[in-house]
Amino acid sequence: MPGDIIRLEDVTAGYVVIKQGIKSIAREKMVVLRNINLRIKDGERVVIIGESGSGKTTLLRVILGLLKPFNGRVFVIGKDIYSLKWRERVKVLRQIGYVSQDPYKALNPSVKVGTILEEPLEALGISERGSRVKDILRLVNLPENVLNMYPMELSGGMRQRVLIARAIIHDPEVLILDEPTSALDVSMQAQIVNLINEIHRKLELAVLTVTHDLGVAQYLADRAVVLYRGEIIEEGDIDSIIKNPRNEYTRLLVSSY
Repeated sequence: MPGDIIRLEDVTAGYVVIKQGIKSIAREKMVVLRNINLRIKDGERVVIIGESGSGKTTLLRVILGLLKPFNGRVFVIGKDIYSLKWRERVKVLRQIGYVSQDPYKALNPSVKVGTILEEPLEALGISERGSRVKDILRLVNLPENVLNMYPMELSGGMRQRVLIARAIIHDPEVLILDEPTSALDVSMQAQIVNLINEIHRKLELAVLTVTHDLGVAQYLADRAVVLYRGEIIEEGDIDSIIKNPRNEYTRLLVSSY
């Protein structure tokens, strides 16, 4: 039976807001996520669905090791990441490949694509590094001449492919994608969805996608988790959730797409 790549246990998380009065400064917790329990198994495709303000971004920050929860524990490949020292945490988090939401902002415009792709491979030798880059380019259907190009010279779809290539080039256990099609036109969205599924099939890694778009979600996941106001209100097989949603909020999401 596949093990858990990512597991959240009773996670409550948010931010500390500093309020300054006339004579004092007060720190107040702003809770965004409440009692989150979530499991992503080895090789599984899961989508987290929610509108703006549902807590998706905060949940990603918690999983990526960027925001320590107020309560609860976060496990990546069996390690409680927030109990680890920083160096050990970074080592564990290398098992996550992450694709951020905006392909136009996520790539340094002054760095060539070849350098962008080689950066995660610093621990490898030069010859192995070059071979790995070429293999990944073939996987994401990009020509080798993009290595000498700058991000501004690429189309939106090509930039997204570069982001995906950078996320998987170091052979992670799980690929996490934040709204992977939201910045693309409809025809390019279909190509990127097909690419993500091809990567899942060939590399046999887990894929966690965060999106507000049920139309995209149904093609990128086998299991769906619905997030509303910081709480998981429904989860299950993606087809069942779309065809027979149990929660009123989920029914509204389904009826609107």
